[in-house]
Amino acid sequence: MELTLEELNKTIMEMRAKGYLTEALKLADQGLLIALENNNYTYILDLYFQKILVHHSLGDTLSMVSLIHDYEAICQKYGSSKDLMHYHLVMSLIYDLVDIREKTVEMTKKAIVYAQELQDPIMLVRCHNNLCYLEVEKGCTTEALQAGLLAREYNRSLTESMPDLAKLHDIRINNNLADVYILEGDFKTGKALLDDSLTSDIIDHHKREKVAALFGYGFLYEKQQKLDEAVSYYKQAIELAKSYGDKPNTKKVMRLLLNVLYQLDWRDEIFELQREYIDLTEKMSVANLLQQVMNLEFKRQKEKLEKKAHYDPLTGVLNRHFLDFELQEWLNTAKLTQCYVCITVLDIDYFKLFNDMHGHLFGDMILQLLANGLEEFLQDEDVKIIRYGGDEFIICMRHQQKDYIKSLVKNTHAFLLTLKLEQEQESYPVKVSMGACINDQKNYHYKELFEQADSCLYQAKANGRASCVLYELS
Repeated sequence: MELTLEELNKTIMEMRAKGYLTEALKLADQGLLIALENNNYTYILDLYFQKILVHHSLGDTLSMVSLIHDYEAICQKYGSSKDLMHYHLVMSLIYDLVDIREKTVEMTKKAIVYAQELQDPIMLVRCHNNLCYLEVEKGCTTEALQAGLLAREYNRSLTESMPDLAKLHDIRINNNLADVYILEGDFKTGKALLDDSLTSDIIDHHKREKVAALFGYGFLYEKQQKLDEAVSYYKQAIELAKSYGDKPNTKKVMRLLLNVLYQLDWRDEIFELQREYIDLTEKMSVANLLQQVMNLEFKRQKEKLEKKAHYDPLTGVLNRHFLDFELQEWLNTAKLTQCYVCITVLDIDYFKLFNDMHGHLFGDMILQLLANGLEEFLQDEDVKIIRYGGDEFIICMRHQQKDYIKSLVKNTHAFLLTLKLEQEQESYPVKVSMGACINDQKNYHYKELFEQADSCLYQAKANGRASCVLYELS
């Protein structure tokens, strides 16, 4: 029997928790194809998230980065708070891998805000445990201990409902808290936590976590000046990280091992490891991971600036820039593909009364309600939504079938009449007048179509408002 996307998503999560990463990746690829074919953005986003986490567990950072741009674009357009939380976690992992600490902490804390808002125990565990690790890296043991113990507390709630995942979290929390206690000089507690990690019945299925535990032992013995033992554990961690291609972790432990070898003055081993370390660094440089991440950051900032220039800051829909600079190209494409085009103009009836009676902030909320409603209702259509000014909006529609556009205009107006702003236990219905003009597959001149649509809007107002008038060119 074929799994539904919901069942598939759950199965992939369970496989990840059990360490069946290659199999989980194959299932995620299959599920993503199905979700993309059906435009099921809820599961598209979930499966992208699953794939990125699998690649992270496999140490495949390049694959993580290659997926992130598409994931971010879909997340920004269709994502819920849950997806934005996942996105910020993913970005924290990527920034961590290229040692951009400030951004790693920033993204982790943003993910925590979403996790607290959604009361998502899995993410609260993961994010607080990540924060524990980051505070350890900064040497802030008090803050690290607080974050690690919070992660432990949240993880208790998962023990019965998701035992495999809770076990995996326990290993990760043990590894990070062990580092805290070792830094504080409490070697007994640190070793006990690492012992728990390496004796877990699932540790052999989770190589990345086992590398962290072996590294923890190396760190423990280094701090105790038992340098021979530290070398042994650092070498085990390196060999295991190499076995599944985890270059960032391999490089990190090599750097620590070199420090111990210098203290021991083992010159032959220093020379050999240095050569291997330089070779690995060059290979990672060829892959140019840091540059890719920085390019990603540059592109993100550029897109933010472009969005600021092209989108209305209050409502999030397009502003007049689209009409002035991009609409003609949009119309030319419609002409080439012989689509019908409809220009629709609408505004809110008696909008000034909302502002006069309830204030301009209330009026702003009405505008946001209308814009969000339009975006949600028309998300699968070939349309552009523009705030023209004040409470007036323009919708540019195109489609191969004229009757389809006519129905879409009427259905959009009917939907808008269902909108209500709920405020302080009061309900305020929104009434909208609409005028529309559909072209004849010949006239693709915006000015003429707009003037006719605007005339229809005035007719709708004259008809008693809360109505829609549609004109068809022939």
